[in-house]
Amino acid sequence: MTDLPDTMLAALCDAPGKPLRLDRVPVPKPGKGEYLVQMETCGLCHSDLHVQQGDEPLPEEAFPLILGHEGVGRIVAGDGPLAVGTRVGLPWLYETCLDCDPCLRGRETFCPEQKARGLDAPGAFAEYAILDTRFATPIPDGLDPVTAGPLLCAGLTAWSALARCDVQAGQRLLVVGAGGLGQYAIEIALSRGLRVAVVEPDERRRSEALSHGASLAVSPDAVQEIRDWGGADITLNFAPTPSVWDLIAKAANPLSQIVAVALVHEPVPLSMMWLIDGGHRVMDSSVGTRADLRQFLDFASDHPFKVDHEVLPFDQIGEGLDKLARGDVRGRIVLKFPAMGAS
Repeated sequence: MTDLPDTMLAALCDAPGKPLRLDRVPVPKPGKGEYLVQMETCGLCHSDLHVQQGDEPLPEEAFPLILGHEGVGRIVAGDGPLAVGTRVGLPWLYETCLDCDPCLRGRETFCPEQKARGLDAPGAFAEYAILDTRFATPIPDGLDPVTAGPLLCAGLTAWSALARCDVQAGQRLLVVGAGGLGQYAIEIALSRGLRVAVVEPDERRRSEALSHGASLAVSPDAVQEIRDWGGADITLNFAPTPSVWDLIAKAANPLSQIVAVALVHEPVPLSMMWLIDGGHRVMDSSVGTRADLRQFLDFASDHPFKVDHEVLPFDQIGEGLDKLARGDVRGRIVLKFPAMGAS
């Protein structure tokens, strides 16, 4: 094992609504069943922004908090089945109890005792981070650390949402929201033989959706265009607003499948008669399990995505979050750590 420094650079969130503060903190020590990972990259996610802006109810003692859950790095210490030097991912799911009904049924993202990285446990916005050996997923050699980071949350979330559905080639998928998650969803769906339409208020993102292979990209008021296109057999909602529900309901074909992915706290006007008369299924999806992640990374290593990546040095994390808050992002923002230069 190489000599490790005593301190590391980390981005600290001192309180809800406070900008992140770069400071030097002690390098964490891996305990039993843990790896220490030297970070190479970490994607910026809207969930990071939600926590930083105070949209998640966290107790005062949770701060200062290190955010970040799209991390990629190499194991530098720890005792586990993976060798030192192995490149691994540090995703949203930090750990679960492994013994409750959801865990035993393969739905561990709904474990009541789960911890999320960058929320209930220290995240990956630091030069080093801890990784539970049981939740360590190697990054396939065919994936670049920059493009692999966002796959751990944005890509995985889109993959898992579609996996919740009974997918038949030739069906019509409606993607609501064409940001990073929506762009991954388009390409995943096309690989499964679906036709894809996109609803997105931003004209530039509609154009990007078409370049990713969508056959239709319209604004949220264009319900009739979606109906004329053939309607939606499956809908994935990535738009964090209840205002899109009326469009989703009107666009749905009989026996449609609708997956709620976006973080929407407000209620939507769901008609039970619409649900029963149409035979619709409305489902949940939350990020993805370890099994989902392994399958998705194997898929991604053979199916390069067209999603754009804007790379920023780690010390420009504040600028990156500001761009994310303004919606001034094409694809995904990825932070690059100094260790990446030595890879």
